[in-house]
Amino acid sequence: MGFLRGLFGRDKKSSSPDQASSASTSPGPGAVPDSSDLEIAVYGTKDATRCVNVRELLSRNGYPYRDVRVDDDLSTRAWLQRATGDDALPKVFVGARCYGGFEDIQAMISDGTFEQALHGDLAETGDEDLERLKEEMTVESIIELLKRGEVLTINEGSSEIDVWAEPFARPPRVFYEGIPQPIEEIDAVVARIVERVEAGEITVVWKEEE
Repeated sequence: MGFLRGLFGRDKKSSSPDQASSASTSPGPGAVPDSSDLEIAVYGTKDATRCVNVRELLSRNGYPYRDVRVDDDLSTRAWLQRATGDDALPKVFVGARCYGGFEDIQAMISDGTFEQALHGDLAETGDEDLERLKEEMTVESIIELLKRGEVLTINEGSSEIDVWAEPFARPPRVFYEGIPQPIEEIDAVVARIVERVEAGEITVVWKEEE
């Protein structure tokens, strides 16, 4: 799902991007980062839309990055899948941590958390904020987490249904009961979920990365 997973430092099984078997340096234009900033590495293919978009996004915002093309590099792609839990591209690393793909980085740049990640300041505050929202389980906190890329699993008897949002898709959507709905419906969708939880009809849990 392209989605925006890893945005606030979820516990992905990540290791250093320097393990890649091939890499090229392709810094984008703009200001040179502070020497204390962590390195940005973009793993992607040459022509895939989201890979092109994330490289343009970083360049447009003045973030130099290491451009790692993995079109024919099966070993690096296998490593990425092991390290992050899925095979979607692109993958953007800041230092040794993967923060997701195009939509994730777009959201982070928009809300300022990408700068925090570069300075190494995101993990602690981000994790605490994430856990606080998960404990609250209010309509507002659930909406916020869905928009951050978290996936909510609804348990109803022997069946499980995932709920997630794609706020940067075109058009933006929220998926409930397997059906995409306009993002404007997210308040009503979450309110309905909370009502059913309070009525004892269902239980919910936030999906963890494997």
